[in-house]
Amino acid sequence: MKILTHKRFISIILMVLFIVTSKAQSDFRPGYIITLQGDTVHGLINLRGEEANAKSCVFKSKYDQKKTIYTPQQLRSFRFTDGKYYTSGVYLNQKVQIPQFLEYIYQGSVSILYYPDDVKDHYFAMKDTTVVELDHRARFTGNAEEDSRLFAKVEKFKGQLKALTQDQPLLVQKIDKITCNSKDLISIASVYQGLSNPSQKGADIVRKSGKRYNVGYGIFLSSGISNLTSPPYNMYINDYNEIKSLDFKTAMTNEVGANVNFYPDYSGRNRFCIQLSPALNFVEYKSNVEHPLEPLLYIYNLDIKFTTLKIPVLLKYSFGSSSRRIIPFIKGGPGCMIYLSSKGYYEYYSTPLWNQTKPQTTYIKPLNDISGDVKFYVTAGTGVYFKCGKRLLTVGANYLHGEGQLKGFRSDIQLQIGYTL
Repeated sequence: MKILTHKRFISIILMVLFIVTSKAQSDFRPGYIITLQGDTVHGLINLRGEEANAKSCVFKSKYDQKKTIYTPQQLRSFRFTDGKYYTSGVYLNQKVQIPQFLEYIYQGSVSILYYPDDVKDHYFAMKDTTVVELDHRARFTGNAEEDSRLFAKVEKFKGQLKALTQDQPLLVQKIDKITCNSKDLISIASVYQGLSNPSQKGADIVRKSGKRYNVGYGIFLSSGISNLTSPPYNMYINDYNEIKSLDFKTAMTNEVGANVNFYPDYSGRNRFCIQLSPALNFVEYKSNVEHPLEPLLYIYNLDIKFTTLKIPVLLKYSFGSSSRRIIPFIKGGPGCMIYLSSKGYYEYYSTPLWNQTKPQTTYIKPLNDISGDVKFYVTAGTGVYFKCGKRLLTVGANYLHGEGQLKGFRSDIQLQIGYTL
């Protein structure tokens, strides 16, 4: 019966995952497009990964309208409100015909634009009507001979930047020390802006939305059921040297804990995170085994309460960014469970089969000495974030399976409610 319950729970999780993955892939945010005729049309734009955004713009005028997909040949530019800004390479300059949407990562006297592909990150520097693709080495391939050739390649982008900023010779030494990445290029463009036009220093910066990383915190409460199985276990050596399996009843388990979420940069969407979720867990297991052996009935009782510290390290993926009101997610990973304390007893007695009364003298052993044991497990779960102002309310379900006490295995099914701080 317990196995069927677990299989049913896992089936429900898989079904939920199928639904959320098929229906929660879009992330439409307020923004506008500029048509080939120069008209500005406000609506909603789907925020996707950097490579996808560079290839096309997915736009719709309202949430309940059909989406339209625009290529770089069909739009001049598009922009998310207070966010990413893209311009079509096809119409950027007559000499630069790039069928990609280029993202402004800095806009000023010298602007820096960018798009990625499988070979490398492409950067462009633009000053007035001059647009130059910065020449730098491609990504390493993993092939020693090819990578050696790439590493030895002269990076011409430094000379290109010096030519564009030749009216500010103070930048020469700084350019010699940089590499061709977003951080260094933005730094050069920002310094040039300050030197060439101090009154507008930093006024027109357009950085990539989202930080390089972000850390979030939360608290949660969980409650559910726990099952502890046991192999044949020597409960008490009596005249017949009986070894029996403990028959633990399904127990209630409760816990309180905190979340620390580390979000790597994911195009400003914060969909993927590494989650550390330490929690104090409380559970009480009871077992009652009766074994008739003429002329006596042997009775084994066990009642024990465990307090444990659970420390899971989870990989979590959200099917939508933090700007959405409802955000489904999945998570899973390994963890360890430290048994801090135990309180309980083990009781054994026998009574005649025809007169089953508990004798005054029984064998009782306290079980208060199990502490410091470390057990390992794996866990998986799914749930939904609900946006409450700037905070997120979490409702979800988790499944845990791993080592338990008394050489058995422990399986937990819990419902969880959490809140970001």
